[in-house]
Parts: sequence; C-alpha cells; structure tokens
Amino acid sequence: MLNRRQLLQGIGGAAAFGSFSARLLAQSAPLDVIVIGAGGAGLTAAKELQAAGLSVLVLEARDRIGGRAFTDTSLGVPWDRGCSWLRASDVNPWVAYARQNNFEVFADEFPRQIYDGSRLMGGAETAGLRAVQDRMGREMAEAARRGLDIPAEAAFTQATLADPWYPLAEKGLTWWEGIEPPNYSVLDSQQFIEEGDDLMIPRGYGTLLAHYAHAVPVRLRTPVSRIRWTARGVTADTNAGAISARVVVVALPSAVITDGAVIFSPHLPVEVLQAHHDLPLGLMNKVALKFKRNVFPSERTEFWQLRRNDGRGIEYLTRLWDSNVCIGLSAGRFAYELEAAGEAATIDHALTELTTMLGSDLRRQFDRGATTAWSSDPFARGSYSHCLPGRYGARAILTRPVGGRIVFAGEHTEQTAYGTLHGAHMSGLRAAREARRLLAGPST
Repeated sequence: MLNRRQLLQGIGGAAAFGSFSARLLAQSAPLDVIVIGAGGAGLTAAKELQAAGLSVLVLEARDRIGGRAFTDTSLGVPWDRGCSWLRASDVNPWVAYARQNNFEVFADEFPRQIYDGSRLMGGAETAGLRAVQDRMGREMAEAARRGLDIPAEAAFTQATLADPWYPLAEKGLTWWEGIEPPNYSVLDSQQFIEEGDDLMIPRGYGTLLAHYAHAVPVRLRTPVSRIRWTARGVTADTNAGAISARVVVVALPSAVITDGAVIFSPHLPVEVLQAHHDLPLGLMNKVALKFKRNVFPSERTEFWQLRRNDGRGIEYLTRLWDSNVCIGLSAGRFAYELEAAGEAATIDHALTELTTMLGSDLRRQFDRGATTAWSSDPFARGSYSHCLPGRYGARAILTRPVGGRIVFAGEHTEQTAYGTLHGAHMSGLRAAREARRLLAGPST
C-alpha cells in the first residue's frame, strides 16, 4: 500500500460489550452523555468520559464494536477488513498504546514489485514511476502552498498527465483517498500530517481497538433512528426504546448522516448538514485469498501489482504474516465495480491477475477467499472521507458543537489525520473535551 511519500479487528467477539440489557433504557434520570457509534471515535470519547466519572453509554447498530476497524480470523490468520496501517507513526497515539500492551508492530518496508504480464520489472525499468510520483507530490504541495482549493488532478502539469507512468501513479493516490484525483480537494489532502513510518500489527488493528475498549459500556444491536434535541437535553430513539442524556456525541460516518439514516429533530443547521455532504466517503475494498501452499516465488511478504493503464488493477500483499494468505486491495471506481459484481467475481478477477503474473497452477492451489463490501454496508456506506474540491474547511465546521447539545466525532472531522483510526481517536478525545465543557455549563 503506497503512503503519501510513495504517492503517489479479535474484534468480532464483542459480546462482552453488549451486556447492557433493555432495562437500561427505562431510565430514572438522563445519562450525562450518549455516544452514537462504537467505532474508534465513539469508543475513545466514551472511555474518556467514563474516566472522568460521567455516566455514559454507547449505542451501536452492529452486533460488534469497531466500525471500520475489524480484524477477521476466518482464514486462519488475522487480517483487517478495514484499516490496517498505523499511519504517521511519529504522531499516532496507537503506536505507544500498542507497544505498552505487548502488541508487536513493525514498519511496512515490504518490497514493491511490478509485473509486465508475467515478467517482473527491474528497478531501472520502474524508475519512471518513482519520478512521476515525486513530481506529483511536489505539484500538489505547491498548489496547496498557494491555497488552491482545486481538484488534485488540476494541480498536475500537462507533462505529468501525459507521462506513461501516470495511470499507475494515479492509482496510488486513489488508494489514499478512496477516490480518483479529479474528485477531491488538493488543499484538504495536503493538510494531512505524515510523520514517521507506516506500521502494521500482526494481531490486527481491529484487535488493538477491541483491547483498548474492553471496559467501555456499549449496547449492541441498537440502531438509533432519530435524535431529538432541545435546550434541556437530547433523546435518542432506538429499536429498544428512547434514552435521554444531557449531551450526545454523534460518532457516525459522514455518509450515514447524509443518507438520512439518522433523523435530527429539529434539523441540523444548514452549514452542518452541508459539511457532511462535502466530506463523502471514498471506497477501499479488500479480497483475501487463501492458498493450499505458497504460490509466490518468495517466502517473504511483498506488494505486487500488474502494470495496466485501465485503472482496473488490484494491489496484492503476499504471504500475510508468513502465511499462504494474500490480501488484494482495490479503490475508487474500480472498487465500486467489483463490489457490485459480487464476491465470486471479485475473487475471479484477482485470481486472473495473479495467474497472468504467475501461471495457471495458481488457480489449482486456491483454497478459499473472502471480500469486503464497505459501500453497501448500511452502517458504514464507504471506507473513509475525502473533501470535495472547493469545500476546504468542512472538517472544521464539524468540530463545533450544535445547540450546546450535539458534538460530532469521526475521522472525517480530523483535518490532519482524516481517513485513519488515529484520526478517529483524536476526534474522540476532542469530542470528550467538548462534551465535558458543555456539561459544565457556560464559563463565568
């Protein structure tokens, strides 16, 4: 997986979190805070508020916690269906938490291999790709320095766009944002702080989040249909009844809000609803392939991709944790296309690409596979946020409380770490601070 410099989750066992019975909804007094959504942002906010001695409950529609951080072990090895990399490790608080709690982490220094058909291309042959990636990075940085809130693609010179390696380099940017460069703001994207290596966790990022949240009070299978808010407090309507609190932290993906899955009464201010629309979710999906034996020429883990100019390629992480499991990643328009085609078609496409690179024996060694489908997941409706061109500043709008009762959290609200679990965590910390401030009342 390419980071910016290259340009260019045991979470399923959540029964312990769902031990809050229906009698909790028959309240004698409002809670201090309701948190809507048990992803990284909501769990962080709830844990901070609980530590401050406040009464808090997280309401989660799924039958598990974690949201888009979910580690799957069904293929015999942990693989993250959602977020996988600890980005920006020098400023990522999950790194310290992982190390303090005996989670192994290591830098993603896997070799990147590019195939031209069945032929592995050498480093000298792919120098053009690295050159255009570097040029794209400089051109985007210059556009942002000038304050240009334009599509990322508009930052590129004609020479860059005409470069024969541009289609493959563009795919790297699409993986980062979940959507192609014509569709997101270069100014917004360049605010991301990337300091330090990208790290990975063999036990899974979702597993790490579950460890962090083990004592957080969560009620599972409790979707919220409406949030009613007044000057006196908030009430969440759920499938198990209504529950009231003094403040609500809404930690849902932006697309869940814009699609009207949760209704606000009264309606949200126009600029707040518009900000959610300005931060849609892109798409990154995965296909996990388990083989009967090692079908790759190396015993080590590597990243592979087939050189193609049609945008319909998958990038493959081979030999995951020294196993016979390979993880493929697709993003943007092609990820939507594969998701719509279904799991069998996605697996077939991946096997066809790998067969092109390695030969027909690979199919005979295939055991079983699994795919993600984040855009059709009703509780996610995509993977991670990007900002529409011309709408820079939308993230900042969502950091402001609404009506003294509603606080928003989620990776889409975190300007310098959007699209990441550490961004969700940072937004949860902010939301907890805001909730405490609101509960304390006006300053004198």
